[in-house]
Amino acid sequence: MLQKKSEDKNNVWMLFDTAYTLVGQAVMETQEGDSIAVMRPIGENADDVRQLHIVLFSRAEDPKVVYRGEVGAKRGGKLYLELVTRLEGDTRRQLRVRMQFHSKLIRMQEQQPFRVPLVSVDLSGGGIAFQCPSELEIGEVCEVVVPVTYPMLVLKMQILRREQVSSLKWQYSAKFVDLAHEEEACLMQAIFSEQWRRGKCRAVSGVYEGGKN
Repeated sequence: MLQKKSEDKNNVWMLFDTAYTLVGQAVMETQEGDSIAVMRPIGENADDVRQLHIVLFSRAEDPKVVYRGEVGAKRGGKLYLELVTRLEGDTRRQLRVRMQFHSKLIRMQEQQPFRVPLVSVDLSGGGIAFQCPSELEIGEVCEVVVPVTYPMLVLKMQILRREQVSSLKWQYSAKFVDLAHEEEACLMQAIFSEQWRRGKCRAVSGVYEGGKN
């Protein structure tokens, strides 16, 4: 028999699609670790969650563990996930959320730091997508100020991809390098705390493919 879990802050889960994009939130009505999971979508993106066929999910308050499940049935507005398995490795670093903030990157030019304004597109524990007016080189290593953590982090990143979106604007995806465990934990907590404060989730759209290598 399925054991219904109480609805509280610790039982809210973030649900992602197979591109590691946050789609919405749900309450789990079964025990964590079972091979079958029953998810009850909540929030204004509940209908988007119900369209998923394969789901990656992680606890909102503690995203260290990520699970994968296949939707076997949809009844009463709930998703019944089968073949639930725990994902290993750095999967959690690929989970990303849309988060826009104004900040800056720091690059070295003629041995002097040069600051460039940027606007983030989305953020994960493994990297960032952003737009800025400067043309950066693929493979270039620079630093980015992440103001959504406390304390604020300055992280080293490497440019992976770029696309010119206008005559004066470029969009980039970059991965964090030399990320300390404490920095990753701080970053992930900030990302998921932000989603909790919003009380809703928004689907990510756009050209960034930060979860793909």
